[in-house]
Amino acid sequence: MADMDAEMAFLEAQKQEYDPAADFSLAPGQGNQDDEEEEEEEYDPDSAFSNAQEETRSPSAQAVPMAESATNTPQPTAESTLKAPPAEMSAVPTPQKQPRTKGGFVDESEDDEDEVLVAKPKAGSALLNAAGVSESPQRSVTLSPNNTHAPQAMSSISAQDQGVPAVQSPSVVAPDTVSLASATVPNGDAPVPDATKTGTSDNMKAAPAQTPAFATPASVSLPKPRLPQDTVGRLEDRVAEDPRGDIEAWLGLIDEHRKRHKVDEARAAFERFFQVFPSAAEIWVQYVNMETELENFHQVEQIFGRSIQNTPSLLLYSSYIEYVRRRYPLEEGDNRKIIVQAYEFVLPHVGIDINAGKLWTDYIEILKSGPGILGGNGWQDMQKMDILRKAYQRAIAVPTNATLEIWREYDRFEMNLHPNKTQGRKHLQERSASYMTARSAVTVAENITRSVNRTTLPKLPPVPGFDGADEYMKQVQAWKNWVEWEKTDPLEIKEDDRDTYNKRVLYIYKNALAALRFWPEMWFNAAEWSFQNNLTDEGNTFLKSGMDANPESCLIAFKRSHHLELRTDFEDGDAGLIEKGKLVREPLDTVLNTLYDLITKVKKREERSIAMAKEHFAAQQAAEEAARAGSQKGPDVEDDDDEENSAAARRQKEKQAIFDAQVQGISTAANGEILTLKKTLTYAWIALMRAMRRVQGKGGAKGSSVPGFRGVFGEARKKGKLLSDAYVASALIEHHCYQDAAAGKIFERGMRLFPDDESFALEYIKHLIKLNDATNARAVFETIINRLTQKSENIQRTKPLFLFFHDYESQFGDLAQINKLEQRMATLFPEDPLLERFTSRFKSTTFDPTVVRPVISPRTQMRPAMPMNAVKTVEEPQQAAPQPPVPEQHRLQSPAPFNSPRLGHLMPATNSPKRPLEDADNDQPRKMIRGESPLKGAAGRRLDAARRNNAVGGGNTPVTGPSPLPKGVNFLLGIIPPAHTYQATRFQPEAMVNLLRSITVPLPAGPSSASAMPAAGPPAAHIGAQLQNIQARYGVGLGYPQ
Repeated sequence: MADMDAEMAFLEAQKQEYDPAADFSLAPGQGNQDDEEEEEEEYDPDSAFSNAQEETRSPSAQAVPMAESATNTPQPTAESTLKAPPAEMSAVPTPQKQPRTKGGFVDESEDDEDEVLVAKPKAGSALLNAAGVSESPQRSVTLSPNNTHAPQAMSSISAQDQGVPAVQSPSVVAPDTVSLASATVPNGDAPVPDATKTGTSDNMKAAPAQTPAFATPASVSLPKPRLPQDTVGRLEDRVAEDPRGDIEAWLGLIDEHRKRHKVDEARAAFERFFQVFPSAAEIWVQYVNMETELENFHQVEQIFGRSIQNTPSLLLYSSYIEYVRRRYPLEEGDNRKIIVQAYEFVLPHVGIDINAGKLWTDYIEILKSGPGILGGNGWQDMQKMDILRKAYQRAIAVPTNATLEIWREYDRFEMNLHPNKTQGRKHLQERSASYMTARSAVTVAENITRSVNRTTLPKLPPVPGFDGADEYMKQVQAWKNWVEWEKTDPLEIKEDDRDTYNKRVLYIYKNALAALRFWPEMWFNAAEWSFQNNLTDEGNTFLKSGMDANPESCLIAFKRSHHLELRTDFEDGDAGLIEKGKLVREPLDTVLNTLYDLITKVKKREERSIAMAKEHFAAQQAAEEAARAGSQKGPDVEDDDDEENSAAARRQKEKQAIFDAQVQGISTAANGEILTLKKTLTYAWIALMRAMRRVQGKGGAKGSSVPGFRGVFGEARKKGKLLSDAYVASALIEHHCYQDAAAGKIFERGMRLFPDDESFALEYIKHLIKLNDATNARAVFETIINRLTQKSENIQRTKPLFLFFHDYESQFGDLAQINKLEQRMATLFPEDPLLERFTSRFKSTTFDPTVVRPVISPRTQMRPAMPMNAVKTVEEPQQAAPQPPVPEQHRLQSPAPFNSPRLGHLMPATNSPKRPLEDADNDQPRKMIRGESPLKGAAGRRLDAARRNNAVGGGNTPVTGPSPLPKGVNFLLGIIPPAHTYQATRFQPEAMVNLLRSITVPLPAGPSSASAMPAAGPPAAHIGAQLQNIQARYGVGLGYPQ
């Protein structure tokens, strides 16, 4: 009974504790009264900070007392354990009877008859209740100002979080089975009261329950586990948790409904899917196929009407053609006209696709099968000829995978149409240029698009460094390459047919955005290109669709707001300013609301992860206790076995350390993510303040309908999550745009809100320096330095402050101040070089006079340096390089004829005494082998005889290699690109030689033998006549046979 009394007293005390996961909005009647009065009034820079000391609380002053630790929590006894209600009744709120207390203790004199007796749990039953073991409520380890475990490096914690008072909510410690049974997962059946709100239902309030070792946070309701056979429920949970990322869950959910023949549920899943992925052409086709199988043709036409205009996909348009041809057979009535009209509708939209060759060929075949005879003279025949010629000419000008095939058909069409073929050649010649351009573009496009994944099921971009990030970026680059190639106008139609050029580029952009829907840069590029080419409607559509796809993207929001701000079609006066302000801030409000929601989701995800980790750890502990209790059997086992107990305690300590590290890792990751979101949120507010300053100015007086930038700043402070950058931006706007003294007051308040933020302090010091207020600048500097240097881990954060103030003191301060500052820097940063610290006084960002080396003696200091490979002069002494010894057996005996000085050019080159051979560039001899001079007379005959004797006798003349190429030729060969990089038409010398061999070139005939030459014939027919002509003109004796 004493344990129960202590527990109930503890629960009553816990009602006054702070709930870390409670809603960030203030409860009625709570909060700082001074803050409320200030926020209700207009933002007045003259009075906004007069009571700053009363308005602003330091983080330590605002922190509420921490909850008692688990070690101080009274442990329950077996008698105090309550029986869990059935699962089917747990979701129904049941009123709990509050026990009476006397003197702080529970009076059970009148409640004995209502007490529910529960049998003492056995050791083996711990496994059944392990999943619900909980502890007393603990604070969520987030970026909350009351988190005493937050690292000091997180100095940019939002001060707006500290301005929200603690919301008092009752502590919730529900039985484990109740918490699991009453939890509601997305799309569940039983409603669950939200424990994060102050007005929770009765069954979630303090109930007489046990207080185990670990408790799930009060704001977290772990999802009820699904049954293994509940496939639809599991998929619904995945879709609700991650609608944009888990596309596999969407597809699995649709397939599951279709397998079970639940058509209505499948339609609902399709509709929900297209709200997230409206350009997924593959799923649109599946939707069409499902309705077509059910013969719901009216529904099919509605689906095409919704999808086909906004999804330029070849797959979807091909499905539309198939549907039309199925519904309207070609042989019946006027169906041919309907089908032709369908093709005429489809081809301008997707006929420019590189894979649209089948569409063009099918279209031409349908035209061929129309009434009329090609080559006939009737009006119907001539009409068919004109229609076909027009279709062929359109098709061959578009680079597709069937361009070559269509050109061949067009060639046969023109050549077979006219008997004399003259008119056909004329038409072909007129279109050959456009065909050759399209054919060349096909080759290049196939190479560019080879690595492009043309899917319409987009994926969220993976975080850099994680799985799939490299592949995703490769796809982004591949799509960019395709778009940039299309912009270069490969078809050369930009000047003559601008509409077609714009249509082709827009088509590639739309296909790229279908695959990269969640990549904001692609949306930005598409909109920017549209605006540059006077396609305003398309640009606005890109920005609006990009905001729908990426509501958290600041890039698209800033671009859309910028474009709306450029509009001038507003009326004069306050009404026009208000209307323009609403229009400009619409995309910025969207991104702000999305970022606030993301922060909330991250906190909930963190709390849920910590709760699951605690539950898993508690289950492990219970399992080990059960196993240890079951192993202690028989009277021989002593309870006080010291060795076993010490080993169990050591294992428990190790597991506890692992669990603590796991929780700390979850909190650290969530803290980093929340900090990034808060910084993004702050800069979004800054962008909105600047935009509203340009549109509406400072803002009107109190009660004015034109808020201006001051109204936006006040709104941002109310919503919270701001970092110090917002205060810096607001103060600088006040100073630079309006020269208002409110800038100093904003900086003063920021210093109280962010006392440990060195970046904010640096901006404040810079502002005071601009105002020539060196005294206060030094005071702020000393304040922030003394605060940060109290802990060794924060010393490095003070370095930017020291560098800035050292630069200021070096320019405008006293020498004593400079020396004192340098001594402090040497003490705090001993690793910095003393020389660099000293020279930093005298240099600027563009010049450092301490590193200049003046030229004293040009003769000795400016001697020209020879390059390393320069050839040495004759006057310089040379050290002959040692020649490698040549084995005796490899030496060749020179024959006698080569001892003549006239045959010296046949010998290998040797070193010259003036210019040695080894100093030549590229290992080439300096003295080149000179070519043979034509000797005449007896000397020439003797040389020719020696050459023949050497060839016949097989002398051992040293064989010399080919002459080395000149240096310029080697350089030219080095800069010429390799042969494999040449992708155009290649020259084939073998084919040219074969062509020359097959050509008969007649020799000029003399007057005496002109009649002897045949007029025509193969070369063998008149070879004899040619030889006779040569002998008659040049005589016999030239080596020709007689």
